[in-house]
This record gives sequence, structure tokens and C-alpha cells, in this order.
Amino acid sequence: MAWRPILRLAHALLWLCAALAALLLLALCVAAYGIPGAWLQGRLDAALPASVGRLSLERLSYRPGGGLVLEGVALRAPDGHLLMSLRRGAAGIRLLTFAPLLERLDALDLDGLYVAQIRYAPDRVVEDALPPPEARPPFPDLSQIPLPELRDVPLRLTDADVLEIRAKRIEGRLTAGGGRLRFHDLRGDVAGDGRQTVEGDVLVDLRGPHAEAALRGFLGNRVLDGLWRALDFPLIGEYVANVTLNAPAWGDCAFTVGLNKYDNRFTLRADLVSTDGGAYLGVPFDEAQCTIRCRGIWDAVTEIGPIVARRDGRIAAIGALRFDCPADRFSFRAEGDGLTPRECLRLIDLPFTELLPELHTQTPPLIRLDGSLPLLSEQTPERVTLRGLVRAPGGGRLDRLPFDSVQASLAMTNGVFAIKDLDLRLPHGGSLAGEVSFEIPPAADRAFLSAAVHLADASLADLFAPYGMETLTNCVASGFVDLRGRTDDTFPQSLQAEYDLTVNGGLIRRLPLFAGLTDLLADHIPGVSSFTDSSSARLVGTADAGVFRIPRFSLDGNLLSIEGPAVYDLPNDRLTATVNAGNFKQDTLMGDLTRWATVPVNRFLWRVHVEGPIANPAWRITTILNTVLDKARFWR
Repeated sequence: MAWRPILRLAHALLWLCAALAALLLLALCVAAYGIPGAWLQGRLDAALPASVGRLSLERLSYRPGGGLVLEGVALRAPDGHLLMSLRRGAAGIRLLTFAPLLERLDALDLDGLYVAQIRYAPDRVVEDALPPPEARPPFPDLSQIPLPELRDVPLRLTDADVLEIRAKRIEGRLTAGGGRLRFHDLRGDVAGDGRQTVEGDVLVDLRGPHAEAALRGFLGNRVLDGLWRALDFPLIGEYVANVTLNAPAWGDCAFTVGLNKYDNRFTLRADLVSTDGGAYLGVPFDEAQCTIRCRGIWDAVTEIGPIVARRDGRIAAIGALRFDCPADRFSFRAEGDGLTPRECLRLIDLPFTELLPELHTQTPPLIRLDGSLPLLSEQTPERVTLRGLVRAPGGGRLDRLPFDSVQASLAMTNGVFAIKDLDLRLPHGGSLAGEVSFEIPPAADRAFLSAAVHLADASLADLFAPYGMETLTNCVASGFVDLRGRTDDTFPQSLQAEYDLTVNGGLIRRLPLFAGLTDLLADHIPGVSSFTDSSSARLVGTADAGVFRIPRFSLDGNLLSIEGPAVYDLPNDRLTATVNAGNFKQDTLMGDLTRWATVPVNRFLWRVHVEGPIANPAWRITTILNTVLDKARFWR
């Protein structure tokens, strides 16, 4: 029958349609739900050499309008360390063409891309020498990674973390082939607010292997910190992490880094400008700019400078830092007249400054500092060098000592911090000149003070008022003092000194020390205290263990002078002296004329013993005159 062949053909066609429908349904299901990555693992292992690593995939699927979709992509090193991962990637495919698959690729959309840091050990510190070859782990031959031939493919990254440089959105174009990946015309939204903040180009050469990048844009603290960590350069990161920016800074940087750190290939230049201000180690600035230059990884040399900080529309400070790993040296240079002394020391992060005297000025002084200290090894005081200058014409105080102006040069070497060429003008007149030094021992728990100071009509009100002795308003001192001692609570017991001082200006009447003397004279000789206002004193002697020995102490008034040896025990605050009285001032015509004639009488009658605390010692006439005067006062 003629219809049977037709029936069999129709039956076959029906089965074929059903099979095609089933295959189509299966294809749609596979496309919709994806192919498990385990089904493709064999092909992935064959495509990537085991010496390079292992590529894995959780799922491959197809989305109409979205193209091929890869989920859970991961690339691990042979030791299992994660090198790269991708949460989701979509490759747009043009369908209406018979061109090869890669030529039909019209877009790449990568979500959650992660590229691990270049370094091997997360806790690595900066070393100053390459390890021997046998200690270096093998580095895979990245040139064996098969790269597709791509040309100007549009690229979009969302929530990317590339070498710890994070961005919410990056767009650009990708060209690949011949072992090279070039990401060009990149535009990034780092903050996630929809604004383009960074642009640049990145080249990855797997044959080198190395990477080159040129980035420009607004770089915040997070981006900068990630950059230094990504480049495995913790030294820069440690210092730059001390910067706090009020808003992202404009940066223009270019770097080249070897993917194998044992190639010791690294160069960087970055120019950064902050116009919204911030702070470094707590020192605020309104505007700042700096240039960073680096070379090398193992024998790294880094220069940060010039660093220019502005306040109130003017340059407050200019500085530079240099990190030299081969020389184990950190060098610094700073100059400014817009920062306080403590702020200058804080900027260069100089150790042991807490052991030095505090300098406070009413207006920012001119300060110049340069020096060096160990970079990688222990920073002991004897290994710190410093040179500098300080000039404060606007007044202030050194610890508690007030001054009208001060100028000095600074130096530190062999553990000794010296203030040289000191010229300090006091508010009430007079000056101090000389040198003061602080020897800082290796333990750095205290300092040893040495001072050689010359005084010229120096106001005792300025010298002693900060210590509670405010009665010396008109007294001035001239001469020199050399002293040494520990700058801690044991200073009085450790004090050693040599001195030759002359004090003028009514010392007898104004010092509490001589209150007992004036009372004694007033009791026995009415009206004599009115002649003590123009007195002066001379002190020449030494001090050892805080005990001042004055072989010849002299005190002159208009009608009366006393002289003799004295001892003052500073730790125990005890003065002991036996002095002889004389007529008129010494070294005057009347004093010379009457002294020789009256010496026997004075020594027999006017001998006074002084003993007790220096603020209120007891004055007692030790000769027969005391008995005579007491009887005379009784009969009155």
C-alpha cells in the first residue's frame, strides 16, 4: 500500500523531532542551569601546565543577552595558594556571524575579581639582601599560560580587588595575545559614588614576567595603603599609613614590578597632592604635596620628597625622607617656620625626644633638621646623628625657663645631643650663652646633662621665678657655670659644678636666704637694714655630689660686707657658713682704707655663723659682740 512508506517516514520524522526537541530542551536546561565545572576539569587541566597551577570552575552556562557565564573561577599555585578568583564572569558573544568564537567576543563583564598580592609570605619584612639561590622557591613559567588573541574588547569590573587595590567599578578595554595582557583606557569608580576618580593603563607581560602600570586620579587612604601592600613594600606602607587625608589626594604614579620578587625588579614614581588637608602622625596640614621614588625590592632605596606642607596659605615646612636598605639607614631633612618644635620632631619620628627639654614658643620658630638613624637594625642613641638650627625670635620657654628670644645650633652624635652656640635673651634683661648637652645611654631611660653657660647681667627673676623664687626682681647675675648631672629625680645627688658668679641688685634685702641676717642687724643696730638695698655677692667654687663648696663667699653692702667659706648641701638643703664682717664694700676706696685698720676688730667682733635650709637659715653672731649687744638691748 502506497501510504505505508509515507507513514513510516512520518513516524521517523516524529521521532526525529522529538529527539531534536529533547536535545534542544537538554541544551536549554544545560544553558540555563549550567554545566558543572567537574565535567570540564579534564580540559582545564590539559590547557594549563601543572607547574603553573590549577584552574577550576564551578559552573559554565549561557544566558540570552548575557553570553557565556562562568561562575566560581579559581587559579591556584601548585602549592594550593590562591592566585586569582572570579565570582562571576560574562562574555558577550555575537551570534549572527560565522567568525571564530574569540572574534565574536564583544564584551567582558567580571564581578568579584580577586588577584592575590605578589609576595609569598604575608608577614614578610623588608630584607636587605637576596637569599641564596637554593633558598628561593621555584617560580612557575607564566609564559606557558595560553592567552587568547583579543583586541580592544570592552571590559567592565565590579567589586574588584586587584593586588589589594579595590574599586567598586572599573571600565576599559582589553587586548591580549603573545603572552601579554594590556588593560588600557581604564576608568575607575573607587569610592562607589558613581564618579570617575581614577584612570590609567596596566600591562601584564607573562614572559617577563612583570607588570607595568600608570595611574592617575583621586587616591584615598584605602587605595594608597592597598598599593604599598600590593607591591609588597611594607616600609613605605608603614610611613604612608601615618597619613590621614580629609579627602582623596590627586595622584599621578607609574610603577614596574616583577611578578617574581627574586628578580628584584621594582621601580616607582608617584606625585601626590592633597588640597583638602589632613594630618601626618597627628600633625595637621591644610595642603600637602610630595613625590615618592623607589627602586629595588631586596636592596630597596626609597625617597619621599620634597614634602611640602602648607598652613594658612603659606609653606609651613619642607622635608624629605630616604630609606636605604643596603646601607641600613633612614635619613631625613626638614625645614620650616610654621610648625611647633614638637611637631617638627613628630614629623621625622625621631626617637628618644621625650628625654630632651621641652621647647615652647609663642610663634612657630625657624627649625632646620637633618640626620639619620638605623633603618632595619636597632635604633640605639649612639647610632642616631642629627644636625640642625633653631631660631625663636618671638619668645617662649625652655622647659620652665622663659626667654625673649633664643638661637642655637643642634647636633647629635655618639649618643650625645648638644645645643651649641646658645644665645638666649631673657625677658627682663641679660642673656645666657654657651653649650648644653644631653648624653643618652643605650638604655635610654635617662639622660646626663652637661652645661657650660656664661651669664651676662641675666635677670634672676627670669632664672628663679619659674621655681617659686619671685623676690629677685631687680637682681642680675654675670659669670659662668659649668655643671653636670642626671636628668631624673637623682639630679641633686648627681650634680657636679664649677662656677664663678657675681650677683648685683640688692641681694641682701631680696633673698629669703638673708632675711635672718637683716633681722639680726636690725635687732642690734637700728636703721642698718636700710643700707642693704645695693648689696652684691660673689660666688666662686665647685660642687660634687650636690654639695656646693665656696672657698670664698663675699657679700657687699653700702656700709657692711661679709666674706668667708660656705658649704651648701643641695640634696639635704642645708647651708653651713662662718663669715666675717667688714666695713663698706670690698674693692672700693673706703673699703680698702678701713679694712686693714679694722680687721682685728671685725674678726674679733663681727663673726657670724649661718646654718639651716637655704630659704630660712639661722644667723648667729659667735663673738663677744653678741653678748654685748644683747645686754645693750636689755638696758634699753
